[in-house]
Amino acid sequence: MPGINVSGSLLRPQSDRPEPKNFGELRQLWLSQPYGEVQISYENYIQEHSGLEQILNCGPCVTWILDMRTLHFAYLSQNVKEIFGYDCQQFREKGLGYFNQIMHPEDISPTWHLVKEIWECLMALPPYQRRQHKLHFSYRIIKPDSTIVKVLEQNTVLQLDDKGHITHLIGVCSDISQLENSANSKAKAIPVIQNFPLFKAPVNPNPAAILSKRELQIVKLIAAGYKSRDIAEKLFISFNTVNTHRQKIIEKTKTRNSGELIRFAMDLNLI
Repeated sequence: MPGINVSGSLLRPQSDRPEPKNFGELRQLWLSQPYGEVQISYENYIQEHSGLEQILNCGPCVTWILDMRTLHFAYLSQNVKEIFGYDCQQFREKGLGYFNQIMHPEDISPTWHLVKEIWECLMALPPYQRRQHKLHFSYRIIKPDSTIVKVLEQNTVLQLDDKGHITHLIGVCSDISQLENSANSKAKAIPVIQNFPLFKAPVNPNPAAILSKRELQIVKLIAAGYKSRDIAEKLFISFNTVNTHRQKIIEKTKTRNSGELIRFAMDLNLI
């Protein structure tokens, strides 16, 4: 399996890693929805179609159906062991939160921050429009042998309940390490909602000509999940100064919100 092996201080999966704050907020958001009735229960759906299950299990990517009401996988292809190096049962028992243990620590907070931005946009849409969108992310996973692999995750809304809430996503996750420049191992967690103009490409690709040293510090702290008051304390500046910097950063980068700003910074390897 192609990947990037870290020399020196090896990174390893962390079973005792505390739950990231932004993932906790997302989990609360997902689990607190007043879900209604659904047409299909996917717990045994694919297993009942043996031909389809055989195809998915030997495919080039991991395939799953994620139940948003429980954050557990209603279905997960058996090839997860071959591609990620982890036993399928671990994902089934621990659900979506298991990614917090195996994801590269630098990618955890920015990834969930962007997922939250996307999900809030999805929830603001009329229910009939939610099924039209696809969500794409890229991040790094640390395999049991400390090899780091870059993966591309793609999700589609699979089912809504009778109240219009998203209850199931169908997703695939592929190892794209071979497609990446080995000298640039840093992940870019870039979500896209198809047919929904959430992000706008930055105009000026030269960060040195855009942001000051202080502004770059603030961008990195925003990506790490810090709020304005936390940033003020960390940098020993006032809350108002932080907000002034944030407004100037948004104007300079031609972005519209924190999610776009983090994408901008990741695209240019600033974080």
